[in-house]
Amino acid sequence: MKPGMHVIKWPMERVAGRVSVRIQQLDVDCVCKSFDHVFLHVSVSIQFQANIHQLFQSFYSLSSPTRQLISHTLDVLRSTLPKMSVDDIFASQESIALDLHRSLNGHMNQYGFTIQYALLTRIHPNDHVRQSMNEIEASKRIKESIPHRAEAIKVECVKKAEASAERAYLRGVGIARQRREIARGMVETIKSLNDSYNDTTSTKATMDLLLLTQYLDVLTAVGGSKHVVDKSSSDQGNDDNSPSTSSLLLSHMPQTVFQLQDSISKQFVVASNPVKAILRLVILYVNYAQQRNV
Repeated sequence: MKPGMHVIKWPMERVAGRVSVRIQQLDVDCVCKSFDHVFLHVSVSIQFQANIHQLFQSFYSLSSPTRQLISHTLDVLRSTLPKMSVDDIFASQESIALDLHRSLNGHMNQYGFTIQYALLTRIHPNDHVRQSMNEIEASKRIKESIPHRAEAIKVECVKKAEASAERAYLRGVGIARQRREIARGMVETIKSLNDSYNDTTSTKATMDLLLLTQYLDVLTAVGGSKHVVDKSSSDQGNDDNSPSTSSLLLSHMPQTVFQLQDSISKQFVVASNPVKAILRLVILYVNYAQQRNV
């Protein structure tokens, strides 16, 4: 009967049962094997209702519509999924659900039921299979990223080499300018002394004075440095616990100046030109100053 008020002729007629025309949902879980021998847990949600125009068939045709739906759903899934690989099953969920809907709807219509939707709500492979699939995808991504990483390392190495070359070039330019200015300053000092004393001061005395001045400047710089330990030749005051990064051994005795004077004098004797002697003195001084700064 249709919904509403009806008159029953009892005892010739009676209420045999009630059929709901609301949409109902049935959840079905199935374990299937794919084409590549992977077992999957598949969950399906089926939404169905009784056909209002076929209520007689809906009530008298089947004693348990849900069991009929479960049996037919399992049959369709277990005949479809083993023909497909795991990747194809994940990629074809919509087509699998559509085929299941058509098959169930064609089978249940004759019993007075209409299938509204058939949805694949969950496809769950084994945990080891999922981890393997993730590792395969991660390996592909790593393989694709290796050329880009190598190119980045190459660019970094090239840039470092260019920066090192530029630094060496600028350092050479700076050292050359430093030596040139030192030589110019010493020449001007000698010329100034000679002009001040009207050439009464000998060149040897002037050079000795410059040598002693530079020597005292070196000792002052070495003694004031925080990273250099100043040690005498007598090994007194030696502290092994001093926090230093480098050591410079210097002989603080008067004969050191005389040895330097003898060396300078020999350079003057060997040189045939005073200018060459001054240049050699400048080179010795610059080399000594560089060793001090190392």
